[in-house]
Amino acid sequence: MSSNIFHIEEETRLKTYELFEKTELTVNEDAVIIKEWLETQPHLPEILDDVRIKYFLLRNKFSIEKTKQKIDMYYTVRSLIPDFFDNMNPKSSIMQDVSKKICFCIHPKIIDGLHRVFFIKTNGPSQFPVKELILHALNVAEVRMCEDALSSEVVFFDMANISLSDVKRITPTLTAKIFFIYQNVYSMRLKSLYIINSPSYVTIVTSILKTTMKPKLFERVQFFEDANILKQFFSVDELPKDYGGEGPSLQQLNDLVKEKLTFHQDRFDQLDKLRVNESLRPEKLNNDEVLGFYGSFKKLNVD
Repeated sequence: MSSNIFHIEEETRLKTYELFEKTELTVNEDAVIIKEWLETQPHLPEILDDVRIKYFLLRNKFSIEKTKQKIDMYYTVRSLIPDFFDNMNPKSSIMQDVSKKICFCIHPKIIDGLHRVFFIKTNGPSQFPVKELILHALNVAEVRMCEDALSSEVVFFDMANISLSDVKRITPTLTAKIFFIYQNVYSMRLKSLYIINSPSYVTIVTSILKTTMKPKLFERVQFFEDANILKQFFSVDELPKDYGGEGPSLQQLNDLVKEKLTFHQDRFDQLDKLRVNESLRPEKLNNDEVLGFYGSFKKLNVD
């Protein structure tokens, strides 16, 4: 099993570009435009490399203006939501503990040749650190910036070991912050979210997601009482051993993710220090959706 968990063939990468009527040449041209713009933004702490710029472009359907907004927010959000971004270095004891309690895996199968596949499952009951799981996922998203070239994902979230007390920790405030980050920074392109082995109290989760997710996104969430849905996507050879298949186990896949995070440790150490200097910002931050969303979860007190 290859440790290069984000590997895709060159043909697949170019096919992804074609979805947006782009070629290698035009993508390179767009990247130059973004880099030239970055050089005019003294408040930003670094000039992103070409690989990361192209990933931002891809996630934003090659919209130059949206890409500028997302790159700016990529740095700005670290000061907006410090309780997330000040304590997420993978080498910290908290994050090391999370990687032991939860399998957060990338499966080697690419669905329809376009969608990256994720599995999420806790390793035991009452081991669901909700916020820390999201921080872990954001670290994986950081690795994807420099290694991946797929623009959307299919997620299988297994609730087999999730207790009612775990579910009650998924508050609207926390969920709002999560979707704010994924939509306004990492441009989440969720194809489908399959919640499998869901217990009766999954209705609590449904209610929270419906409140905090955009309707179009919520329509992509499906709930199943067992894991049989997996057989529609994976052959016996591909299906993880955890679900009766002969494919790699979730723990094996999880170990590969941990190896990737370790490989990119220098970047995470660098991110600890990267913050926007607002006194140097050329124009006042003016993104009504971002600021409105941010204000809404600051005031939200519903659990």
